Amino acid sequence: MKALLALLFLFGIVRVFSQNCAEAPTAALKIVCEQIHRWDKNARSAPPVTTKIALPPSIPGAGGPMIAAELAPIASSPSQCMDLGCLCQYIGGNGQQGSNFCTLTNGQPLRKALRKDYRMLSDDERARFHAAIRALKNSGEYDRLAVVHSQFAESGGAHSGPAFLAWHREFIKRFEIALRLTDPSVALPYWDSTLDSVLPNSKDSILWSDELMGRSDAQGQVATGFLLNWRTLAGRPNIRRAIGAQGSLFTETEIAFVMRQTNIENVMAYTAPQQGCNMKTDWNVLEYTHGNIHIYVGGDMLDQSTSANDPIFFLHHSFVDFIWELWRQQRQTRNERENAFPLDKQQCSSANHFGAALMRPFEPWRNTDGLSNKYTDNMYEYAPRPTCAGGGDCGSKYLFCDRSHGAPRCSSKIRVGAACTAWTAGENPCYNGICQGGVCAATAAPVTQPPAVVTTRAPVVQQASQNCFNEQECCGHWAVGGECSRNPGYMAAWCKASCSKCKPNYDIRLECGNRHPSCVKWATAGECAKNPYWMAENCRKSCNRCGTTRAQICTGAVKQATTPKPRPAKCDSPGCFNENICCQLWGVQGQCSRNSTWMQCNCRVACGYCIPQEYDYGTCENYHRDCVAWAQRGECQKNPWMLENCKASCRTCFSNSELRSRCGAAAASGGRRFGRETDEYNDALFQQQEGYGSPGGSEAM
Repeated sequence: MKALLALLFLFGIVRVFSQNCAEAPTAALKIVCEQIHRWDKNARSAPPVTTKIALPPSIPGAGGPMIAAELAPIASSPSQCMDLGCLCQYIGGNGQQGSNFCTLTNGQPLRKALRKDYRMLSDDERARFHAAIRALKNSGEYDRLAVVHSQFAESGGAHSGPAFLAWHREFIKRFEIALRLTDPSVALPYWDSTLDSVLPNSKDSILWSDELMGRSDAQGQVATGFLLNWRTLAGRPNIRRAIGAQGSLFTETEIAFVMRQTNIENVMAYTAPQQGCNMKTDWNVLEYTHGNIHIYVGGDMLDQSTSANDPIFFLHHSFVDFIWELWRQQRQTRNERENAFPLDKQQCSSANHFGAALMRPFEPWRNTDGLSNKYTDNMYEYAPRPTCAGGGDCGSKYLFCDRSHGAPRCSSKIRVGAACTAWTAGENPCYNGICQGGVCAATAAPVTQPPAVVTTRAPVVQQASQNCFNEQECCGHWAVGGECSRNPGYMAAWCKASCSKCKPNYDIRLECGNRHPSCVKWATAGECAKNPYWMAENCRKSCNRCGTTRAQICTGAVKQATTPKPRPAKCDSPGCFNENICCQLWGVQGQCSRNSTWMQCNCRVACGYCIPQEYDYGTCENYHRDCVAWAQRGECQKNPWMLENCKASCRTCFSNSELRSRCGAAAASGGRRFGRETDEYNDALFQQQEGYGSPGGSEAM
């Protein structure tokens, strides 16, 4: 095998890369690189599952598995909502999950959130946004969300690979929902930092003022504005910043780089490749350039473990999400937006970034669920970036149209006392002032307006009553039997309440009851039949399941009311392998959830049931020591297992586009071939089948 690889390297057939942070083009990008690799190293050292297959324990006399369906079909908390009808139920309005219509108690409709640039908010909108954030902080909900972003062991896919954009899309959606539960009129604005980067000295931007995001004192503490006395997770009394000490802000050149890309791997990029990865990472990919802004703001924003302390984090990531959505709309079809994801490559990213891996800690979401069109179809949309077409002030008193530096462009206004000699076309860059003697001078003592009185709701705190549920009625029985420690990969994700991964505020010992306030409504809507596992556990009374105890079901003493599809007749391939080369694409398409019984047996790696340790998944190598011998006796042409696990011997190291074409051939091509080595393989090898496994049967690796 090593000799074969040596020849491949010699002739340039296989190229390998690794990221050397010392080669970063700027000091700030070196810091970002080191942070990304540190997160990757820590996430790999605390894998959510191991080589041991993380499957549900068995129930005597029943098949399996028994897991939740895809994308939270029952939104047990407002943060799981993917349409306004669902969110409406938690705000107190009249709406239904699955619909995007909602009438609030005041008779007004609940509308999609319109995300504007922060400086384009009206005075009332800005006051409401500030008040809503402050209410979240006072309730503890802000800190709960900030903690989620800080934990590499629980949120491994947040950084260092292809899932970065999708993970943060879901994360800031949940933050925006928390804001709207406080004030339904609020949306999460974005911070277009190009408006500041065009200034001669971006530290002079009016963004860093009492009216907006606050000023820092000599010690770097944010000592003014609505963020005053904002105690951090570390217990410090104020947020810290070091504006402009290092790093940089977004530039139009960086955004243009993203918009030019035609390969998904250059947008949802492998940003922490290890030795052996065959994908080279460009320093201009979005995860890297977004990191420049973290370094620029500094202080709490500098490091991933503390960055969410500062609310500007959410505005910054709203803009990152906007850039991604602009690319999606320009470069992808509607279908591609939901189904295109980089290939799973263990040497290029941790398994947390595999397309069908669970998006921890947002289970049952998977990484590819973050590609859903439902986000921008139903939940939010972006207002256009400010332009000079909005007038000399670009539509905001905090902006102006810069006509002195080429084509007219919007720019942030600057503070009193800042140098203003750079503008020579009659513009007024000074906020509440004019340019005199090359410096912004106040035109008059600024009139301090009393704070706007904004009435907000008491925040709907995401406590145990709405976040802490088991996904299956046998979780308690399995936990008592020690499965939480024996099978943590499955139990920690699907039996959180029984394994004490969260703290329910209902009585988990109660045999017959409803654990969620919407149980009666869901049962009436037919959810007992559509989502039997979750409902049987959490809405037992409303589903009329009280005549049989959980113990009777879980010991096999009484047959389950709903019998799951039996396990495949044969599933005996040893170790941690996919059975088919198309597994990861089926996973991206949602098959790990929709077709979980077949996938849990045949696509273990792709669906995140185990993480290989004996080989590096996604390489062009042979994953088994006997691949050469099996290939010589013709197994490549007979057994689909070979095409996935003996790629070097079967010559099946396909690119993303080749694999997509080949895996769709059986269903759509009418037998058409797609070139290269695929010609020698029958379409049937790229279909979902049972009864194969490795040619060696049950032998060990």
